[in-house]
Amino acid sequence: MLHRFLRRDSPQATCGKDPGFIDSKMRRFFPLLLVLISAAVVFVLVRGPAGSGLPALGDDLPMPPETFHPTPSGVETSVVAEGLEIVWGMEFAPDGRLFLTERPGRVRVVRAGGGLDPTPWAELEVHDEGEGGLMGIALHPGFPEEPWVYVMYTAVHDERRVNRIARIRDVDGRGEEEEVLIDDLPAGTNHNGGRIRFGPDGYLYVALGELWERDRAQDLTDPAGSILRLDAEGEVPVDNPWEGSPIWAYGLRNVQGLAFHPETDALFAADHGPSGEWRVPLIRHRDEINIIERGGNYGWPLAVGAPGVDGLEDPILLFTPAAPPGDLLFYPAEAAERNGEPDASGAAPEWRGDLFFSTLRSEALFRIRFEDRGAPHVPTSIQRWFADEDGNSRHGRLRALAIGPDGALYVGTSNRDGRGSVREGDDRILRLLPR
Repeated sequence: MLHRFLRRDSPQATCGKDPGFIDSKMRRFFPLLLVLISAAVVFVLVRGPAGSGLPALGDDLPMPPETFHPTPSGVETSVVAEGLEIVWGMEFAPDGRLFLTERPGRVRVVRAGGGLDPTPWAELEVHDEGEGGLMGIALHPGFPEEPWVYVMYTAVHDERRVNRIARIRDVDGRGEEEEVLIDDLPAGTNHNGGRIRFGPDGYLYVALGELWERDRAQDLTDPAGSILRLDAEGEVPVDNPWEGSPIWAYGLRNVQGLAFHPETDALFAADHGPSGEWRVPLIRHRDEINIIERGGNYGWPLAVGAPGVDGLEDPILLFTPAAPPGDLLFYPAEAAERNGEPDASGAAPEWRGDLFFSTLRSEALFRIRFEDRGAPHVPTSIQRWFADEDGNSRHGRLRALAIGPDGALYVGTSNRDGRGSVREGDDRILRLLPR
């Protein structure tokens, strides 16, 4: 059609018609021409389902009401540590220590009584380039009786860049005896994923990006663009969806947030939408929050948004303009006691069951509410904390999240990652608690 349209209005086809008539006609068809050119660009640059040449593009989801809170009312914010470098992951130990990762390769500890230990708990040789380096951290569910701290990081092995899952023993308050569990996960300069979490089933869930090679997300022989499920020894559980495969779900672009619902145990994941696909503007933005099902296909790059395609899972939330995810965490519900630990939700009962979602470029902390007890997975409202409608933010880029034994929400900034504006004290860990 585009070819015929251009030929019909070429100078050779005017047959002496008035140039003004032609200019008027071109102005009338100019919007259509732009649409056709954009469609042609998408056709060339985006590979969708076999034979189609295009991804299925869904309309935006109906979103719950959203409000902006640059200074959230009733929330006290304090600084517990500063002078850090790209805080990527955080988790509290039962004894009150806060373990955190810095992307250049350091595992640090904030002491239970307060204050950052000046000596790193462990230092790892990582390949700190682009979005690679030391990323996720998770403590063994039986910690400290099982004194293992798990990390995911980018390294060079046999002259190849790889992502690695390792665990390090906590010995007298220091990290020793690193044990590499998996040494050959694919790695790239960007889209490494990196978030790791132990689930209520005792298994380790690992988010791995598609390394900016979108077709890899649909290849079940390739772990890129998927969420993996492993046991604490790094082995594949027998009840994974594909025998012998660590893949739990696939068709994902660059998941950096994993969280388990405190009542239903459902796995939620925050995935980066195609904002970086600048060559294909029709599919940009659309950062997602998904509920992850065993063996689910989340569509990338066959689908963008929520097109309702059979066999592909749609997200429950879709953000346009972009809200690139940093981390995802549920505040404990009233009955959230696990492994004999006290229920932390008493410190902030008004936050019980809320999903907190840190974002990078949009520089906000989202509070997502699920107020219908009969539909615990249906979001009912969204608040954006520390940012206004014009994009002004109070703390800049936000990434790592953790809940402390005091019931406070801890948030790490990520302004020194090369994409933010560095502020005094960056990077920092903030402590949030209702007044």
